[in-house]
Amino acid sequence: MKTFAIKEQRRARFTLSQILEGIEGIAIAIACYLTLFLKPWRDRWGLSKAEAECLLPGDDIIKKPKSQFTHAIEIDAPAEYVWPWIAQIGQGRGGFYSYVALENLTGLNIINSDEVLPQFQNPKLGDLIPFGPKDAYPLVVCEPGYAMAIDHGRDLDTNTYIDPAVSYPKNYFHLTWLWLVEPIDEHKSRFISRNRVTYTALLKHNLIFGLLMEPIIFAMDRKMCYGIKKRAEQLYRNSQN
Repeated sequence: MKTFAIKEQRRARFTLSQILEGIEGIAIAIACYLTLFLKPWRDRWGLSKAEAECLLPGDDIIKKPKSQFTHAIEIDAPAEYVWPWIAQIGQGRGGFYSYVALENLTGLNIINSDEVLPQFQNPKLGDLIPFGPKDAYPLVVCEPGYAMAIDHGRDLDTNTYIDPAVSYPKNYFHLTWLWLVEPIDEHKSRFISRNRVTYTALLKHNLIFGLLMEPIIFAMDRKMCYGIKKRAEQLYRNSQN
């Protein structure tokens, strides 16, 4: 399996703006916990119900997910100005454009880049996308200029990776995460983030993966959408000068 060479990074430190953004993220997550009845709407944030139900690349990997969100944001820039930020997603790469203070509290050492990094602009199937210093997941969808997705399966009893294509162990967790950009017109596009999850049908898993994690995921993914939007629109504006 081919991997990226990941350059050494300085240890991430919190700035005041990152701390303030982290507080915002916590506030959004708390608001979501207080409004669990809005979960169906949050699961398709930025999309109509029909749009959120459309098939996307990688959906065939987990055919019947127990949990799914599809978040989207319209961007005032053509798709070719959005793709570079998708292509370099990952720890030790471009980051995840979300709340780095919250990510780094768990030791992920994420640094979000405000620049397009040429060394990460050519992802390929099988490349590993790092999510932290010790975890990296393979690309199972890679359509340059359009979409890429990672796949991660884990045996929850042994805390080890599994190959979901072979079989599921007794106690498992399996997810795919897709990032996609689609053109709207000559000057606009839409970024879409889709996460599909399945797991052993136990009450505690339904509570953790199906309910309790949702507010945190929503807050982080919403920020990612806005982070990519900001960077893509700035890149487009710069190209006009």
